[in-house]
Amino acid sequence: MAERLVQKVQVPALPIPKAGPLKEYLDALNNILRLFFNLIANAVNNVFGEQGGRFVESPNAKFFSTTDQNASVINTAYALQFENTYLGEAISIAGTPKTRITPLYSGVYNFELSVELTSGNANSKELSFWVRRSGVDIANTARMHVVAGSGGVDDFEYSFTLDLTAGQYVELMWATDDTGITIDYQAAASPRPAVPSTLVTVTFVSALPETLPTP
Repeated sequence: MAERLVQKVQVPALPIPKAGPLKEYLDALNNILRLFFNLIANAVNNVFGEQGGRFVESPNAKFFSTTDQNASVINTAYALQFENTYLGEAISIAGTPKTRITPLYSGVYNFELSVELTSGNANSKELSFWVRRSGVDIANTARMHVVAGSGGVDDFEYSFTLDLTAGQYVELMWATDDTGITIDYQAAASPRPAVPSTLVTVTFVSALPETLPTP
């Protein structure tokens, strides 16, 4: 059982009005206040009680693509596309094509990226993936990935947290040294469902720290 950091809220004992010209009014007022305090106590105790997180709604999103994505020029930055929305609570996807992940509220967010890769030739292909915030590449966010073998299928996954202020957006960038690689959508084929070419989930982690990190 988790340690309770917030004490259970008790409904205050309202005084009983003494007899007098205001007693009827004070009785009615106390009844209203009693109902109000009961609502507050129940809400707080539910949220801070066991499994209280199920009562809390926070920004979250899941975006994915059902189209193939290719690099027409080697060693050139491209933004991953996510034209489909499965979840989008206070986080949207914008742009043409849809590449800009845009939270409505400031905060620290966790991103979970999955990219499906198919090799079109036998060459060894080096891919890079990195994070761009509001048009600016963030230092030390790049990840390298190598795919080899004609027809080979591989999956790239990347998890990171990032501070964002309201109005900023995130693009997930990629580049390759060989155009023979496809970020590949696979249609449903029994018994499995379809395989998105790209998929990203975004969840709110916390409010921004008082001092923002330096990229």
